[in-house]
Amino acid sequence: MTLSTTKKKINDYTFEDLKTFFLNLTRKISSKIILIELGNEFFNIAIAKCQNKELLIKKVYRQKLPTEALEKFIPKDPVAFGNMILGVLQENKLPGQRVAILLPSDTCYTRLIEIPENIDQDNSKEFLEDPSSGIQIPISINNSDYDIHLTSLPKTKLKNKVFNKYFLTSIPKKNVNLVINTLKNANLELCSLQMSHICLANLLETQIKKLNNNQLLISLELLDEFSQFIIFDISGPILIKRFGSIRNYPSIEERLLLNKESNNNNKKQKNNYYPISKLDVKVLTREIKDTFTNFLNVNNLDMEGKVFLSGRNSQHTNLVKVLGESLNMNVSLISPIGNPRLREFDYDPEKIDQFSMSRIIGLGISLLRDDYIENLNDEDKFVIDKYVKVDSKENLLNGGSENSEQKNKTPKKKVEG
Repeated sequence: MTLSTTKKKINDYTFEDLKTFFLNLTRKISSKIILIELGNEFFNIAIAKCQNKELLIKKVYRQKLPTEALEKFIPKDPVAFGNMILGVLQENKLPGQRVAILLPSDTCYTRLIEIPENIDQDNSKEFLEDPSSGIQIPISINNSDYDIHLTSLPKTKLKNKVFNKYFLTSIPKKNVNLVINTLKNANLELCSLQMSHICLANLLETQIKKLNNNQLLISLELLDEFSQFIIFDISGPILIKRFGSIRNYPSIEERLLLNKESNNNNKKQKNNYYPISKLDVKVLTREIKDTFTNFLNVNNLDMEGKVFLSGRNSQHTNLVKVLGESLNMNVSLISPIGNPRLREFDYDPEKIDQFSMSRIIGLGISLLRDDYIENLNDEDKFVIDKYVKVDSKENLLNGGSENSEQKNKTPKKKVEG
């Protein structure tokens, strides 16, 4: 809220008027960018800035939402939601005027499309928008905001024509307008709108760049409501699927209660939490195998997959080893705050679970320029647990399964009081 344009006498201004005025003034001149992640009945908010080619994220805050606030992750009422965001910014004294916002991949349409190789990348969008192109897409491109990127997948031949494969991401313009109007009602300016799969690509960029010609990277984001499965090649995402969720890992509140009960007992605490087993991931394992095998067959590929786990439910004891053995794949667990492009992440671990911060950290990384990739921190803090399959060449060099205790490798972080 800004001060009224109606002239007032000095005595008419209240303390709240002055506080709001100076807060808005600070936001307008700030070089910082507000990060907002919309989720299922919540939104995360934080402040990002770049310093010495490194990313700093501070004042991380999570706001729960009533079930009626969002419809398919999009604000129903831009005025009410904008006022809510404004209230959170003012209450937490968060500076900045420009906003980068993150929407779940469920809000958009994605698929691989084929475009003739004689159409260069600069003209690919024009070709896609041409009704006579022959590309069959069950959405209206003209009523969408969309992006396509050229993949590194093999070309296909059909009727003496050769096609390149592109990955399409499209979101209805009406949904984008609702987001923009929401921010306008919070007196904020949209500078970037990202989908969650792009943010995860940013988070995993250093690992994606390490892929060789016969490897694909599989991101498995283990959330409470579902598990998001994404395949990446060196160009970025090429397939997105939604699978069922696995057993939930205890929440922060539940873990604090268990620790308290354990401290009150002299003998080992017996609680309701048990390490994950192969039975717990049986359905998920089958879905991953079937989807990956089908993708390879459809695209005529002979490649292997490397799995990277993220999300709150990735913290299960023994999960890396169980999934690695069940899938017969290399499996790694990442610590989002250990990303080599992130210098500082201030948060309260008694309120925020760092394993749930993958997307918003990836959103922050998207603000860094390309040349910032050369300035990396210690990457050993990023991959904190690893399973190497038995027949892997890497396994021969390292003597078998390289499973580490994640608690010993979890990076130190600054806690903001």
